[in-house]
Amino acid sequence: MMRDIRLLGAHLSTAGGLLKTLERAEELRCNCVQIFASNPRGWKGRSFSEAQATEYRDAMSQSQVRELIIHAIYLVNLASPKLEVYEKSLVSLRNDLVSAGRLGVKNLVLHPGSDLGQGGGVERLVQALRELLPDIPSGCRILLEGMAGTANSLGDLETIGRIGNILGPKIGVCLDSAHLCASGYNLGNARDFKRFDQDVKKYMGYARVGCVHLNDSKKPCGSHRDHHENLGKGFVGRQGLINLVKHKPLRHLPYIIETPGFDEKGPDARNMRELKKYAGAGG
Repeated sequence: MMRDIRLLGAHLSTAGGLLKTLERAEELRCNCVQIFASNPRGWKGRSFSEAQATEYRDAMSQSQVRELIIHAIYLVNLASPKLEVYEKSLVSLRNDLVSAGRLGVKNLVLHPGSDLGQGGGVERLVQALRELLPDIPSGCRILLEGMAGTANSLGDLETIGRIGNILGPKIGVCLDSAHLCASGYNLGNARDFKRFDQDVKKYMGYARVGCVHLNDSKKPCGSHRDHHENLGKGFVGRQGLINLVKHKPLRHLPYIIETPGFDEKGPDARNMRELKKYAGAGG
């Protein structure tokens, strides 16, 4: 009987172009990749051209990479009460959705954002996503990422599940192990993992989950602080990470690491080896 092929990869830089990203993926033995489609440090967005996309798709067909995911830049905040930030966020996401269509991307991950303590964040986020629905390419979804529960931020499972249920199948969910830990789920504990499983079923259902970020947490469970750690070196811990990797309803999804790296230069070969060990433990 043929074993299922797990989608295991990392968030990688696009410096030097998408073909260079594929080279990095080959070096780390990733078969899925997450990228920022534009500079994550500024609003000057861009979309990949048709020519760039064609070149990438041709190269991808000859590589081991089977799926590409786009992550919206961190400046994007559709829950913001600041009109300028809200409008720039819409423009940035529209650029990303154009890139997603050209590159054949299935999932675009988005942080739900923060209302800065002024309220109304959920309403603004729903309004913006409803406006973006016609721009989402066929076969693609925007995935709202579950967050750590920092002050004034959106992103608890109940809220992102409710938003997805309001807006329909084009809006999905991305789960992040470090954020789950920070928000109070001890994934290494059988009882708490069952609570996590029940909450996913209750608030959104597994069909709405499109991607998993596998990161350890530098901060303790329930800290509501978002600081990623290398796999097996933090408060999620090896067992918690294995529990998430082997969880049957999620096994078919891409698992992406966003770890700081043992050399502090981002996802590295050592973290990828750990991820593959955990997947083996689950297989």
